[in-house]
Amino acid sequence: MSKPLYQQIKTQLLQKISFMQPNTAIPAERILASEFNVSRMTVRKAIDELVDEGMLYRDKTRGTFVSGRELVKKNNVATLIKEDTTHVLYMNRRTFEEIAPILNLPVYEEIVRIVFECVRDHDVLRIDEVYTASSYYREEIGNIEKVLSIINSQGSYRITHTFIPMLVPVQFINLLNIPMNTPIIMVRSIYREMNGKIILMRKTYYNPLKDTIEISN
Repeated sequence: MSKPLYQQIKTQLLQKISFMQPNTAIPAERILASEFNVSRMTVRKAIDELVDEGMLYRDKTRGTFVSGRELVKKNNVATLIKEDTTHVLYMNRRTFEEIAPILNLPVYEEIVRIVFECVRDHDVLRIDEVYTASSYYREEIGNIEKVLSIINSQGSYRITHTFIPMLVPVQFINLLNIPMNTPIIMVRSIYREMNGKIILMRKTYYNPLKDTIEISN
C-alpha cells in the first residue's frame, strides 16, 4: 500500500532540506506545490508534520525555516525539570481566547497567567509561562508555590510535551539576553490529573545558549 500523498511530499521535503543550511527559509507553499505538482493543502500538511517533528520552524511574518542542529543536546522529557532558582516575574488574571480551548474552558472564563524565570549562576536558562483556570487556582492550587510544586513533580500527573522550534518571542529577548530572531525551542506541556482533567498548561522557552535540548524518543 502506497504512502498518502502528503507523506510522499514530506519525504521529498526532507531530502530537500537535508542540503540546506540551518535557519534558511524554505520556498513558499505555492512554489513547492507547483514544484511537486500537488495542492497547497498537501504541501501544508507535510510542512506541518515537519514543524511538529522539529525539522522546520515557522515565523509568522517571515516564513518557514530549517531548524538549527546547534540548538540541541542529548536529554529526554524526564530531565526537562531541573533544580534551579526560580523567580516569579509577574502574574495576571484575564480572558485568553487562544488558551481557553486548550484548557477545555469557555472563552469568557478568566485564566491565571504566571511568568517565571529559571536562573543558574546568574544566567537565565528558560522562561516559563503557566496558564490555569482562575477558579482552579483559587479553589485547588491557591498559591504560586503550589504551581511550582506541580510543574516540578512528574509522578502525580499525566504530562504531554510538544516541542516547537520558533524564533525567540520579542517580549523575552531581554530576559533571556539573546539577539532578536534567535531560533529557540519552546516546549508546551499539558498537565492532567490522573482522571484526565487538565490542571494547567506550561510554555517553556529555552535559552539556546544556556539550556538547550534534543528532541528524542
